[in-house]
Amino acid sequence: MFLIPKSLLTRTVLIILLALAATQAVSFWLFNRLYSQPRQQIALAGFTSHLKSISAALETIPPERHLEFIGRLQEREGIRIGRVKTEQGESEREVELAPDTPGLRGVRARLKREYGEDADVYLRPQNPNLFLIKLPVGERQYWVVFPRNRIERDAGMAWLGWAVFGATIALLAAFLLMRKVSQPLRELATSARLLGKGGTPRPVAIEGPSEVRAVAAAFNQMQDDLARQAKERATFLAGVSHDLRTPLARMRLNIEMLGDKVDGASRNGMASDIEDMDAIIGQFLDFAREESGELSVRQSLNALIEDVLGKRSDTANIRKALTPLPDLPLRPVAARRMIANLLDNAAKYGGGQIEVETAQSGNAVLLCVKDRGPGIPADQVERLKQPFTRLDEARGGASGSGLGLAIVERIARLHGGRLDLLPRNGGGLEARVTLPLSG
Repeated sequence: MFLIPKSLLTRTVLIILLALAATQAVSFWLFNRLYSQPRQQIALAGFTSHLKSISAALETIPPERHLEFIGRLQEREGIRIGRVKTEQGESEREVELAPDTPGLRGVRARLKREYGEDADVYLRPQNPNLFLIKLPVGERQYWVVFPRNRIERDAGMAWLGWAVFGATIALLAAFLLMRKVSQPLRELATSARLLGKGGTPRPVAIEGPSEVRAVAAAFNQMQDDLARQAKERATFLAGVSHDLRTPLARMRLNIEMLGDKVDGASRNGMASDIEDMDAIIGQFLDFAREESGELSVRQSLNALIEDVLGKRSDTANIRKALTPLPDLPLRPVAARRMIANLLDNAAKYGGGQIEVETAQSGNAVLLCVKDRGPGIPADQVERLKQPFTRLDEARGGASGSGLGLAIVERIARLHGGRLDLLPRNGGGLEARVTLPLSG
C-alpha cells in the first residue's frame, strides 16, 4: 500500500502507463504472431531460393568461370563468395558460429534440410554485421557472405521507439487532462485550509469537469452558509449582551444606593457577581466579533504584550521573559485580545504568579503563558478549546463563559498558528501559541 501514489495526477499517469504497457505487450505479440513471423518465413524462403540459385550456378558453370561469376554477383548484389580453406575465402579459425537466436534458428534448420549438416551460419567477431553461410556445392564448400539484415530483421528498436513515442503522447495527454482537474482541486484545498484557519477565502472558480464544478459550487455554498450563520450568531450574541448590560448597570447603581441598608459583605458579594456577569458578557461580545476583516500589519509581538500588560492592574504577579523577535504579520486588535485572554485565563484559573515568555523556534515564534494552577487533564485539552466549554473542577471552580480559550484558538488559527495546552514542569499549565514568521 505504501507504493501506491497519493496524488490524483500520479495515479492517473501510473494507470495510463500500465494500460499502455499491457496494450503494447498484446500488440507486440499479435504483430509477431500475425505479421513478423509470416514475413520472416517469406524472407527465409526467398533467401533459401537465392542460395539455391547460387549453388546451381556454381555447379553448372565451369570452374574456370567461377571467379567471373563471383565478381559479377558481388558487383550487382553485394554478395561475396569465397572457397572455404582457400586464399580467397575465410579460414574457419577466423569465424565462429552465429548465436542461436530465434530468427537464425529457422535459417539453420532450412539450410541443413536443403544442403546437409555441414551447412551453417557463421560470423566474424571483428565484423558482426556480416553473416557467413557455409554452402556445400558438390565436393567443394563455399562461404557466402551476406549483410546480416538480409537474414535477421530485428524490429525491436523500431518497436521500442514506437513504445516510447506512444508513452510520451499518452503522458502528455494525461498531464493536460489532469491539469484541468488538479488545478481547481488545489485551489479548493487552499481555500478550505484558509477557511479552517478562520479566514474568508474568495469564492472558488467553478471550472473544469462537471464533478469538479459540482464540488466547487458546493464549497462556495457551504462558505456562504457558514458566513451567514456566523453573522446571525454574532448578531444574536451582540444583541443579547447589549440588552443584558443595561439591567446590570441598574443593578450596580442600586447596590451603590443601598448604602448601609445592606451589610458590606453582602454588598461586595453582589458587586462581585455583577462584575463576573459583566466580564462574561464582554467575552460574548469578543467571541461575536469578526477578526478576519482586520488587515495584517508587520509589527512586534513583544510590543503588543507590553501594551496589554500596561493596561492591567495585576502586573505585580506577572513575570516577563521576552526574547527579541523579528516583526510578524499580526492583526493588532485580534492579537491584543488573544494575549489578554491568555492572561485572564491564567489569572482566573491558575492563581499565583504568571510567567509570560516569547521565543523564536525555527520559522515560528512562541508565546507562552504559564501558571501554577491545577492544570488540565490531557484527555480534556481539545475539548476545552471549543466554545462554551469549561472544566471548573480541574481549574479551580472559577466562573466563566468557557469562551476564553476558544477565542485564543480562533485568533491563533486566523494567523496561521495554533494553540497548545501543555502540562508545566512542577505543576500548572503552559498555554503556548505558535505563530509563523510569514503569514
